[in-house]
Amino acid sequence: MRHRVSSNGWDRVIAELESLNHKYVAIGFFGEGNDRLLTIVRANEFGCTIVPKNGQWLTIPTKDTPMGSDGLPMPAKEIPGLFRPKGKKILAVSDGGKLTVMYYLVKKVTIPARPFIRTTVANNFTKYQQMVREGIDHIAFDGWSADDMLNWLGARAAHDLMQTITGWKKPANAPATIARKGSTHPLEDTGAMRRSVTWKIMGD
Repeated sequence: MRHRVSSNGWDRVIAELESLNHKYVAIGFFGEGNDRLLTIVRANEFGCTIVPKNGQWLTIPTKDTPMGSDGLPMPAKEIPGLFRPKGKKILAVSDGGKLTVMYYLVKKVTIPARPFIRTTVANNFTKYQQMVREGIDHIAFDGWSADDMLNWLGARAAHDLMQTITGWKKPANAPATIARKGSTHPLEDTGAMRRSVTWKIMGD
């Protein structure tokens, strides 16, 4: 059973609600030195057709492409000894005469839209509205701050977004992508995108 709030307590509640009016919680991907990740997120959320900016070819990593420090396949320019065998649409490295294919070369790539962010919001909007109402009660009666409420909401929404990424099935990966990843999950490769989901309190 909740207790009545004293006049001094209401001063705190009013101050926290006023703070809440100037803040919001943002959930998703913030990049911070990883522009490649943000490009992948946008491409999957909205879909796109990618063509080379320079040169004739796009480089599509294979299962043997090493991972960079950002958790994504290394760019071709960072792999020593990489070359294109004559007449082949691949980039490879040679070890004792044995070729290891690092990239396929293609003219363009079409990524279908997989609106996992918008789907998460649509599927959980009513729940988030209820959490806001409950959060205001927690501020009024349980001593929560505005930041406590926004962190509670952010953590829940971030979890929901990660669950959407894990459960997304269609449109499925192209056969070449499945061969590289060994998985039909279109939004999970190295796990870098799922691990990068977070939230931030924004505003004054």
